[in-house]
Amino acid sequence: MYKVMLVDDDYPTIEFLSETIDWEALGMELLSTHENGLQAYESAKEEMPDILVTDIGMPKMDGIELTKKLKQMKDNLQVAIISCHNEFSYAQQALKLDVQDYILKESLNPDDLVDILLQCKQQLDRDITKLVEVKQLQHKVKMNSDIENQKLLRQLIQGSSKRFLEVLHKQTAYIPVQFSIMNFYKVKENYISEDTLQFAILNVLQEMTEQQQSQEMVCVHYEGNKGFVFYPYQVTIKHDSYGELRNLLKSLQEALKQFLEIDLTFLIGREAGAETLRPEILSLLRNETQLFYATSSAILTIDEQMERKAFNQEMFSYYQEVTSQLKQALFERSLTDFSRYLEKWIQFCMEKQFHPKVVKEWFLRMVLDVNMRLRTMPYLPSNYHVETLQEEVFVLHSIYELQEWLQDYAKKCLDETAQQLKNNYHKDVLEACYYVSHHLHKKLSLDEVAEHLYLNSSYFSRLFKKEMQVTFVEYVKQRKVERAKELLEVTDDSVGNICDQLGYDNQSYFIKVFKKLVGCTPLEFRGNKWNGVNAK
Repeated sequence: MYKVMLVDDDYPTIEFLSETIDWEALGMELLSTHENGLQAYESAKEEMPDILVTDIGMPKMDGIELTKKLKQMKDNLQVAIISCHNEFSYAQQALKLDVQDYILKESLNPDDLVDILLQCKQQLDRDITKLVEVKQLQHKVKMNSDIENQKLLRQLIQGSSKRFLEVLHKQTAYIPVQFSIMNFYKVKENYISEDTLQFAILNVLQEMTEQQQSQEMVCVHYEGNKGFVFYPYQVTIKHDSYGELRNLLKSLQEALKQFLEIDLTFLIGREAGAETLRPEILSLLRNETQLFYATSSAILTIDEQMERKAFNQEMFSYYQEVTSQLKQALFERSLTDFSRYLEKWIQFCMEKQFHPKVVKEWFLRMVLDVNMRLRTMPYLPSNYHVETLQEEVFVLHSIYELQEWLQDYAKKCLDETAQQLKNNYHKDVLEACYYVSHHLHKKLSLDEVAEHLYLNSSYFSRLFKKEMQVTFVEYVKQRKVERAKELLEVTDDSVGNICDQLGYDNQSYFIKVFKKLVGCTPLEFRGNKWNGVNAK
């Protein structure tokens, strides 16, 4: 709604117009009324109207002077003058001020004023349309400029062109800073495209640098969640470039959090001139480990020692232990246990500072394994597809994002089946399934589980067969064989050892059961997996 201000020292006129005109129907709001120009001027400094309806002859400040002052504050202010003065000089001054219309009080008709107000509204609408068109054009030009800078930066990094150096205002040296958007996989869902997101970020960064008089700083998007800030480096006693840079980066973080709800982490490199800038940028890009373990909104200084560490494969020796704990928590539908095991493992990774690529490979392998096992459990299926899981894990850029994503994954797996379980399975049958999954290491009998559930054995046997479409004994065999397949894949344990772990006294019987359900012996299954052959 457009805001209207009425100013007239004749109170009956103000009262008449205020009550006669249906402001809301016109799409307007009567902002305020005043009995002299000075009072109206002071009010406008607090809240500026879009349309001014004023008399001319008033104490303290007349309508002409008021119009001049308000036009200086808002050049597209629409003005209608209502006056008892019919002298040409007043009308001439009003025309010079680009007043919409000049009405004499003696011939004042509310309908005439309504027509004038509608004309004012049409003009304001046209102004807004033009402003939007200009803004859109500026936006397009700005985006094209950002895309060009991005292209030039990539060419510099690839070593194919040095034209990007021309963008840096010909400063002697710059401090390169890499920024990383935290929770990028979630943040980008709120924008039409990644380009729109990056443009919004760069726009805030550039506005902030202008406000803090750091116009020579250059911000460029690189790819995905990464971008660069190039801060001019000055070697003088008066300037602590790194200190000033840290203060500026902190302000940028606060602005982005306030306006876009986005967290940025910064990694500061070393000052570099034209010839050494490319190696410094490459050092920042190679230093994945610091950013991977960085907390939200951190400001770090590059530590190249971290990146020189070997790709330590030690963490894979813990694979079976950790994966078994997480899967067991899911099978028992305990999100609390899952979170506790996951937090313990995250802390271990942080202490060891495993390389990000190794951690992501480990996590992806574990998630795919867990997903496959969930799909084999009749009471706990997963609707996640392998391709989806791979895509989602690939875009995670920090240990905390991995933790949050896996926590969400576990919760979704449990939530999506909760109602299904409630509707499709008897609670005693579900409890029996949980009991079996938790006691695969021992011999299990129908009588033992029935007793655990305080049920008659015959009744439990019929109930289980009706719900699961398989006898209890066959169900136990299936679960033990699934566990055996898992151990054959992820461990070097012998068949005899695996047989013992699953509570079988007779290895030959175990092999017979395995072959009947899988179609091959345990050793053949392991050989097929190692050779990349799919087994049942």
